[in-house]
Formats: sequence, structure tokens, C-alpha cells
Amino acid sequence: MRSCYMCESDATSVEHAPPKCLFPEKKDTPKGTDFRKNLITVPSCDLHNSAKSHDDEYLFHVLSASFTSSNVGLQQFITKVRRAFERNPSLVSALTQTSTSVTLRRQDDPEWEDGLAVSVRGDRLDTILGNCARALDFHETTNKFLGLMRVITAFTMYTDSIRQKAVDVAMQSTESFYADHLAHGDNPEVFWYKFAESEHSATFLMCFYSHSKVVVKFDKVA
Repeated sequence: MRSCYMCESDATSVEHAPPKCLFPEKKDTPKGTDFRKNLITVPSCDLHNSAKSHDDEYLFHVLSASFTSSNVGLQQFITKVRRAFERNPSLVSALTQTSTSVTLRRQDDPEWEDGLAVSVRGDRLDTILGNCARALDFHETTNKFLGLMRVITAFTMYTDSIRQKAVDVAMQSTESFYADHLAHGDNPEVFWYKFAESEHSATFLMCFYSHSKVVVKFDKVA
């Protein structure tokens, strides 16, 4: 029997990398459009799959609502996320409990619009995105990563200008390094990733909804 991609427990199901909920259902897309082609899965135990469904949901809500999200992500927000909010209004307050009114412009839209700047759980996002990269690493290498992990999110903004500048520089450097690398993923409008591995580290550049980018670096241990 196969074991889980995250631990030595027996696999009881498969985990999607990234979470399946990020990919639009056919009922929310134009006729003939399929954003769920050849989704990546890895073997998983219950703890590292169904038990983290709330984390998957949180990532989905944050990404689809982000000002960096494409029209595909925005459509997800006004269809699937909206239905979830109508079923469970507490999800709205959980996402917007600390918010400020702002004027913003999305990446694919020249017009400015009213919006909300919300505080997100950075530690929670780092864990969710790191686990996604762990699953992709298993998919690429069949190895289970053990070691230190660093996560950089470019679809969030920091109030600390020095930290924000460091994030911007790190993202620019990573994107430059990966400029000639092949992007993986059969649904690039929703998600793609690039991967590089050395003796001492493995790095993923992940992109959600065309513009929301994340870097995850694994520092290997002997």
C-alpha cells in the first residue's frame, strides 16, 4: 500500500495539488471550457487531506478575492465563493474581520474600483502553500521533503516597507532565474508552477489565477 506524501501513514485517498476547489466547475465557466484537465494528485492520509479542508477553503477565498487575481479568479469569487458565503455568512466575517476601504485596480482591468484591504493569516497561508509545494515535490521526485521551508507570497502586501521591498526583490530575482524554465500544469489560467532542484535545495515558483505568485524554497538536510 502507498504511504502519504507527508508522513508514513497509509494513504486512504488522494490530495490535489493545489486544492481542487481552486479550479472552476463547468457550471461556472463558458460552455466548452474545462479548467479541471489532468489535475495533479498525490497519495494522502486523512490527516493531510480531508482534515485540512478548511485550510483549502481559506486559501481559495483569499486568492480569488485578491487584487492580483485574473478574471478567472474573480469569476470564482462571484460564483462559487458567493454561494459559500450565502450558505455560511460567518465565512464573510472571518475573512473581513479586520478590513479597510481602499481603491484598487486589478491586473486585467484598467478601471479603478472600490475594495477592501483585509488582514490575512500569513502563518496559515505559509503552511497551506508550503504543503502544496510539498505535494508538488513528491509529484516531481517521489521523495518526501524533510527540512526547513521558506515561503514568499507576492499577492499579499506588508505594512512594513522594508519587508515589502525585500519580498519584491526576491520575487524579481526568482522570476528572472525561472525565465527560461518550462511551466508545468494543464490549466495555466488557474495554476502553473516551475521547479528547480539542487543537492542542497528545491525551489518552486507557483502562480495562481495568472498573477498571484508564490515562491517556496526547501533547504534539504543530510
